[in-house]
Amino acid sequence: MATLLLARPALAAAQPAQPPPPASTPAREPPPEGSEDTALTLGEVVQVQGRGVGPLSSAEVLTSVNILGREQLEQENANEPLELLRRAPAVYVDTYNQGVVGSELGLRGFSTQGETAHTRLLIDGIPSNLHIGVSDLKSVFPLEIERMEVVKGTNDPRYGLNNVAGNVNVHTRRGGNERKVRLLGGSFVTLEPQVLAGFDDGRLAQTYFAAYRHGNGYRANSDTNRLAASGKWFLELDERSRVGLILRGMNLAAQAPGYLTLDEVRLDPTASVDYANRDGGAQRNLHASLHVDHDFSSSLSWSLKAYGQGFRRTRWVRQSTESSQQERIENEKQYGALSVLTLRTDELGLEGFSAEWGVDYQFQDNLHQRYRTRERERTGAPVRHHDFGFHSFGSYLQARAWPLDTLKLVAGLRVDGLAGRFHDRLSGKEYGINDSGPIWQPKLSAVFTPLYGHNLYANYGRTFQTGVGLGAYRTQAEPLAPSLNDGWEVGYKTNPVSWLTGRVSYWRQYASNEVQLRFDNSGDSENVGQTLRRGFDVELNLQPLEPLLVWGAFSRHVSEQVEPGLAFPARKGKELDHVPDFSAKAGVDYRPLPALRTSLWMYAQGDYYLDKENTLGQYGDYLTLNLDLSYELTSWLQVAVQVKNLLDARYSSSVWYRNFEANAVLYNPADGRSFYVSTTATF
Repeated sequence: MATLLLARPALAAAQPAQPPPPASTPAREPPPEGSEDTALTLGEVVQVQGRGVGPLSSAEVLTSVNILGREQLEQENANEPLELLRRAPAVYVDTYNQGVVGSELGLRGFSTQGETAHTRLLIDGIPSNLHIGVSDLKSVFPLEIERMEVVKGTNDPRYGLNNVAGNVNVHTRRGGNERKVRLLGGSFVTLEPQVLAGFDDGRLAQTYFAAYRHGNGYRANSDTNRLAASGKWFLELDERSRVGLILRGMNLAAQAPGYLTLDEVRLDPTASVDYANRDGGAQRNLHASLHVDHDFSSSLSWSLKAYGQGFRRTRWVRQSTESSQQERIENEKQYGALSVLTLRTDELGLEGFSAEWGVDYQFQDNLHQRYRTRERERTGAPVRHHDFGFHSFGSYLQARAWPLDTLKLVAGLRVDGLAGRFHDRLSGKEYGINDSGPIWQPKLSAVFTPLYGHNLYANYGRTFQTGVGLGAYRTQAEPLAPSLNDGWEVGYKTNPVSWLTGRVSYWRQYASNEVQLRFDNSGDSENVGQTLRRGFDVELNLQPLEPLLVWGAFSRHVSEQVEPGLAFPARKGKELDHVPDFSAKAGVDYRPLPALRTSLWMYAQGDYYLDKENTLGQYGDYLTLNLDLSYELTSWLQVAVQVKNLLDARYSSSVWYRNFEANAVLYNPADGRSFYVSTTATF
């Protein structure tokens, strides 16, 4: 049987430690399920038995994996859902607070500015990245989330496009008979009701969810209103077949306060700049997906996900007193399917053998427009009108087995291809895709367990990254070829006793010719040359007493421009911009009474350069402390209090350099100390 673990109250990943195998265990029998995993468990876990068939899970990828669990997530409070990932080791998040442009995550030394599409985000197994690679999680609220799986590294063959440094898969709740209502209110006139209702008669499982969040924001001119709803219907056709339908929608209206200079921040960090007083925008997401699972036998299964979804963002932005306001429209439609055939058997002479074949396809129909405006009124014809179709398709094979009772091996091979046409409706020109041919990506992973509770692991993998917008098509004299990323990792995970779990790893990732989006209003991409990222992660979980949990994680990231090319000699050996030196998180969770939970935890981030020449110095480091308290008044009613930024630290959640018109270093001040109270009722 497959095993799934959910965390409480902090982090979880993969299976917990189990008793050592008895002395009578045959020499060729594989280790107990979970003992060979490389994922780290942080926090109390709840074990749920799965079907033992179906696609290989994130917890079965032999790399650094973490899973944020349901019981911790449902009590979280975040303006932008991506901020929930701040608790995940080695993940860092920038919050822009610019209307529909809210936040972006960074992973393994990649920038948080959206320059490089590097992390594949999925919701219920369906991709949720905009064309440029930006992660979009606005359709989901904390109460609906079952778990968030974070897979770091280059050796996961399941995904191709955007899966450069890893992937994040957000699973929402489905099935079960439960009704939950959560009402949150607090600082900055924040109000957030969430309602979840599940009905399951054993054959048909129905899950309905709706939520709304309003907030005036810490800064002036930063009001937001976000409404989301979803419905999920999953039907057991018979003992072997299941079919499901997911519908989801989201509507967001938000103002944008703009960025401040350092003098303006010191004068009043809650202010909005005058020239941005009409900035803001709206976004609408619509999603429909069909999910089919069929078991041909107890060892052979097939899974299919087919989907159609749309992301429409309209944004008004003015970046300086010297510039005019622009209306920016991104209307993107995505259609695709993912098919996975999985074999799990011990009858082929290899213990613990499994093999998997996956095929996926996505078509994007995108329209990007820009207009000059005054007070949100258009003043003329569009200054950008890009209409383009983008096809991505891929396939992979992977197999795993225990050739020795102490050694587990996983080998995989993935191939991807791209196609499409670009039409610039202002010039009338059309361009084909940069023809890269098949992009081959080998993967190899191993775990060696010399002693129970001690796992040594290593992996290697190749991923790819391509240009976006104009940069994906033959618009330049020398087309931008896909950048091949070769990465490897070595690590050690230990769980010698039930109250101690830890993991340490070192990783490197080399890019052959990294492609980045250019922020010059062209919509084009550029080649920044050969890059090297490297770092290490340390994670630790201590539970010396049943009610006490101490957890922490530290990650160091270095990103170097190894060979930027003849055009940028000053960049050689310098670091890439907007990559923090480190990210750290730690907490103490204590339960003095069965009904009372307390959590004091911190998040810290190192500073980063604002330009690729590293001439402007480093900015952006900060540390915040947060306090969570919850009390179960009855078996069905819980109240909670949260204090965010407990010490009222003054810092900026995003800093950037405006290198056009009036050059300036600009800041988005983060929220000051804030208080929230919530009530959760379960029926």
